[in-house]
Amino acid sequence: MGNCMIGFPNRIDSATLSGGSWSATLPRANIQNKVLGKVARSSDAALASTKFDMDLGAAKNIRLISVINHNCSLASLIRIRGASDSGFTAVLYDSGWVDVWAPVYSSLVLEWEDDNWWDGKYTDEQRAGYTSTFVQAMAANVLARYWRIEIDDTANAAGYVQIGRVFIGSAWQPVYGMDFGATLGWETKTAIQEALGGAEYFQRRTPYRVAQFQTNLMSIDEGLGNAFDIQRRAGIDAEVLWVQDPADTLHALRRRFLGRMRQLSPMLYPYANAHSTAFEIKELL
Repeated sequence: MGNCMIGFPNRIDSATLSGGSWSATLPRANIQNKVLGKVARSSDAALASTKFDMDLGAAKNIRLISVINHNCSLASLIRIRGASDSGFTAVLYDSGWVDVWAPVYSSLVLEWEDDNWWDGKYTDEQRAGYTSTFVQAMAANVLARYWRIEIDDTANAAGYVQIGRVFIGSAWQPVYGMDFGATLGWETKTAIQEALGGAEYFQRRTPYRVAQFQTNLMSIDEGLGNAFDIQRRAGIDAEVLWVQDPADTLHALRRRFLGRMRQLSPMLYPYANAHSTAFEIKELL
C-alpha cells in the first residue's frame, strides 16, 4: 500500500502542444480546455496520428500524468515519455507500453462464464457512463521539459481516439498518508418526482465520486508548506488529481480521478509538534 497523492498544479494549460494528426474541428488544443466534454479527436486511429508532445517551457518536476474522458478501447495501450530535448533522444522517463484499461476484478470475484474472467477488465457494458481516466503515477519526481503521450488503439471501432483533458503535474504525498476513517463514495444530483399514486419518476444525473480524508502527524514544514499551501493555491475551483493508493493497480480506475476541493479546511494542532487538516475532493465530470 502506498500513501495517497494529491496532484497539483496542472501544467497542461501553459504547455505548447505539437505532434500527431488531429481534427480541424476538434483540435489537439481542446485538451487544454477544462470542459471535459470539449474533446480533441485524432484524424484517424493510426499510431502516427494518436500522439502528441507537450513542451512545458522549462524543466518541471512531474509525478502524475493523466488522460481523462478518453474513448480508448479495452485493448488499447499507452506510452508516456519525458525528455530533456524535443527530439526525445535524451529520455529521462519511459513508462513503456501499458494498458489504458487495467484489470479491475480479481478472478475470485468473477464467475467462470463471465466475459471478462480471463482479463479482469471492465466490459463495454460495465464501463458505459464512466469518466474514463488513465493515470500514470511515477515512483519519484521526473524533472523534464518535454513529454510525449502515444496511444496505440488502431482497432478502435470509432476510427479515432479522442481525449477530453490531460493532467500533467507534480504531487504531494503525505509522509504518513491519510488517517483511518477516510471515505470514498458516489454522489448524484438525480432528481426524483413522486406522483400522487406513489409512482416515482427520475431525471438521472451522472454519479460522481467524492473522497473525504484527513492527514495527521504532519510536521510544521509539511503541514504549512504542503497541505496549507495547496489549499490556498487550488481553492475550490482549480483541478487536483486524486490518487488514493499509487501502489494499487487492481482498483486504480476506481480510486483515481480528476477533481477539485469542495471545501477548504483549517489547520488543526491536536497536540505538540503535530499538524492536521481535512480534505474533500469532488470528481469533475
